[in-house]
Amino acid sequence: MENKVTKGLYPESVFGFFEQISEIPRGSGKEKQISDWLVNFAKDRNLEVYQDEFHNVIIKKNATPGYEKYLPLIIQGHMDMVWEKNKNVEFDFEKEGIRLKVEDGFLKADGTTLGADNGIAVAMGLALLDSKEIEHPALEVLITTDEEVNMTGAENIDVTKLAGKKMINLDTEEVGAIYVSSAGGATIKLTSELENYELDKDENIYSLEILGLKGGHSGAEIHLKLGNSIKILMEALKHLEMKFEYRLVLVDGGNKDNAIPREAHAYIVTKANIDEIKELMDKFIDVKVEEYKEEETGLRYELHVLEDRSLRKISERDTKKIVALYNEFPHGVRVMSKNIEGLVQTSLNCGVLKTEVEGNKTSIRVNSLLRSSNLKELDELQDYLIELGKKYETYGEKVPSFYPWEYKEDSTLRELCTKVFKNKYGKEIDVKAIHAGLECGIFAEKIKDLDVTSFGPNIFGAHTPDEKMEIDSVGLTWDYLLQILKEYDLVD
Repeated sequence: MENKVTKGLYPESVFGFFEQISEIPRGSGKEKQISDWLVNFAKDRNLEVYQDEFHNVIIKKNATPGYEKYLPLIIQGHMDMVWEKNKNVEFDFEKEGIRLKVEDGFLKADGTTLGADNGIAVAMGLALLDSKEIEHPALEVLITTDEEVNMTGAENIDVTKLAGKKMINLDTEEVGAIYVSSAGGATIKLTSELENYELDKDENIYSLEILGLKGGHSGAEIHLKLGNSIKILMEALKHLEMKFEYRLVLVDGGNKDNAIPREAHAYIVTKANIDEIKELMDKFIDVKVEEYKEEETGLRYELHVLEDRSLRKISERDTKKIVALYNEFPHGVRVMSKNIEGLVQTSLNCGVLKTEVEGNKTSIRVNSLLRSSNLKELDELQDYLIELGKKYETYGEKVPSFYPWEYKEDSTLRELCTKVFKNKYGKEIDVKAIHAGLECGIFAEKIKDLDVTSFGPNIFGAHTPDEKMEIDSVGLTWDYLLQILKEYDLVD
């Protein structure tokens, strides 16, 4: 297949495969089509392939001459991507391929997430498997599913299908660095079950929206001063309480608990007129724009009149309870690492808030993703949120954690990667930890004595429609990976 958008970009084989998989829908939980495509890719090249019921895929390739005596190497990434689009973009992720474009030295998508996280790992793995010239040890390319939601692919893969004890994960987003540790995580769900009532005839219905925020990765970017649309919306509703009586109909914000929410809205009913509410909201948003002026230049609100008289409101007491709960609900960094300067140790993202109405019952639910490299702090934060929910008569549920990836003192793979980088580029590579969930922690738990490092090209704005991948950094990452394979001599 000839490259259309990425023709002429280096490395052409990697970008070519990235363009091919970008045409295949591959959202988390909807990976069967891409998984089957990967199996067919392997069979077309007479490569050994394994696919499980979770749609994980392992493709194996024998060592090239001279490398047979070395340990097999696992190349690992995930096939799923976050599906996010701008509100004004018409796009069906389940039926359409990502619309790629090259702009200012970056590969981007047109109004949607790009899927470089982690399609670039898949593309590099495919390019290795497809090549007849690249020197390498025996390769096991492991492509997992559902990494962006629950990591169920990595959790359930049968690791006895793998012979390797050395793994390169290609799911980090900073060229010139290797990562050797990552945070664990857990999800908390809080649910408020409420009675609802018919609207009064003299009540006005308004839609209040918070818009224009950048969003971002809830791990790697949680320390930045990015606005959370849910938190700003709830603060706005608290501000309105100072002057008006109103009742909530619904509140909604965010789509993924691993993405800082960019937009949120509430429907309210009140006897106040729209000009009074606008006057108060103008003052509120001016304060918030000033607060976020360095990072969030697009922050704005919209207020619209609604005509649907079939909507149902919750009580004044329950309205105040919901607003108070989500004003008190924390978001962002909780603890910084004492050992690694600038590293977030523990955080949480108030990521998704949804309302469901059935008859005279209204259910308001939040999903919050917690991350920490300290399991004790992770457990304590879960318990705190459960207790916070009880304070506001809200039921809390813990969703199982994914493991942190702990630093390995003795790593021959890390030594090889740092040596190759210094020899190739004449400087030391940055060795880092990341406050994001990587599958490395799960595999380190499942595979005894596994030795892992992680690296990748520059990717910005992952999990948002602003996601972009620096083209030159893909070439640098590819060249670095090939040099590691060329110098690979691990036998222990």
